Amino acid sequence: MLYKPYLAIGRLKEKDEGGRMKDEREKVKVEGGKMKDENRVTSSPKQDIVLFRIPHPSSFLFCLYAYFRLIRPINGLIAFMAVILGAFLAGSNSDSLGKVIITAIAALLLLSAGNALNDFYDIETDKINRPLRPIPSGHIKRRSALIFAIALFILGASLGLFVSRAALIVAIIVSILLVFYTTKLREFILIGNIVIGLLTGLTFVSGGIASESIGRSFIPATFAFLFITGREIVKDIQDIKGDRAAGMLSLPLKWGQRKSVYISLIFLAMVIIISPIPYVLNIYSFYYLICVIFGVDLVMVYCIWILLKAPLEKSAAKVANLMKFDIFIGLGAIYIGNIGLV
Repeated sequence: MLYKPYLAIGRLKEKDEGGRMKDEREKVKVEGGKMKDENRVTSSPKQDIVLFRIPHPSSFLFCLYAYFRLIRPINGLIAFMAVILGAFLAGSNSDSLGKVIITAIAALLLLSAGNALNDFYDIETDKINRPLRPIPSGHIKRRSALIFAIALFILGASLGLFVSRAALIVAIIVSILLVFYTTKLREFILIGNIVIGLLTGLTFVSGGIASESIGRSFIPATFAFLFITGREIVKDIQDIKGDRAAGMLSLPLKWGQRKSVYISLIFLAMVIIISPIPYVLNIYSFYYLICVIFGVDLVMVYCIWILLKAPLEKSAAKVANLMKFDIFIGLGAIYIGNIGLV
C-alpha cells in the first residue's frame, strides 16, 4: 500500500523449468529516501522488471497524501456535488454561480473538518476497526489532526461571509453540529445517525440558499437523509468491535446486530418506496425513473439481501462501500431526470 515504507516493487517474470511463467515480487526498502539497489538487474533475457516510485514516509508528498486520506476526499466530493445539484434544482442562474461555487467549497471544507475531528476522537476504535488510518498508523499526530480540523472549520464557515447572511448562519450551525456530533451526540443511540443524515440533506438545501431560491432542492435532501441515515447504521455494525473495545454505546451494541439491520432497512426501504414519486408527480422525467430503478433501487435491494443473509461486520463493510459509490448514481439520476436527457 502507498503508506507502507517501500519505494518500489520489482516484478520479475521468467519461465520455469516447465515452460510456465512465474511471478516473483521483491520489495525494495527505502534508505534515506532513495531506492536500495536501484540498478539491480539479472542476466535473464526473459525478465520483465516493472518499478514504480511512491512517496517516502518522510517526504512532503507523503505528508500531503496522509492529510488527503484524513479528510476522506470522496465524502467531500459528494458534498461539493450535492450543493451544485441543489442549486441547479433550485433554478440557479449565472448571476449566482460564484456564490454556489463558494458554498460548495465551504461544504467540502466543513465535511473534511468533521472527518478529521472524527478521526481525532476515534483513535481507540480506529486502532481496531481501521488501523491503517493516518492517525492510528502514526502518519499524522493527533494534535496536528486537531489543528488541521479547526483550521478547516474556520475557513469553511468564513466562506459564508462571501455568500449571504443565511449561508453564514447555516455554515456556523453545521460546524457546531459536526463538533457536537463527534463529541456528544454519538453517545445517544440513533440520534447521531439521524443528525448525520440531516446534515447531508442540508448540503442540497445549501445550494438553494446560495442561489436564493430553495425550490426543489428539498427532494434530493429527503432522499439523502434517508439514504445516509441507513448507511450510518450499517457503518455502526461494521465498527462494532472497535466501539465495544473503546466502551462506546452504538445501536448494534445496545440492541444487537440483527435488530440494527432491521432498523437500517426501514430507511433503505423508504428510499426505494418513495423514489418513483418525483416521476409520478411529473417533477422528474422518465429517464430519472429508469436510472433510479436500475442504478439505485436494485442496488438497495441487493444490499438489503446481503444484510439479511449475514448481519455481520464483513457484510456491513461491503454494503457501506456499495452505498457510498451508489450515491453518485443517485445524483446522476436526479440531474438527468431534471434536464430530461440521457
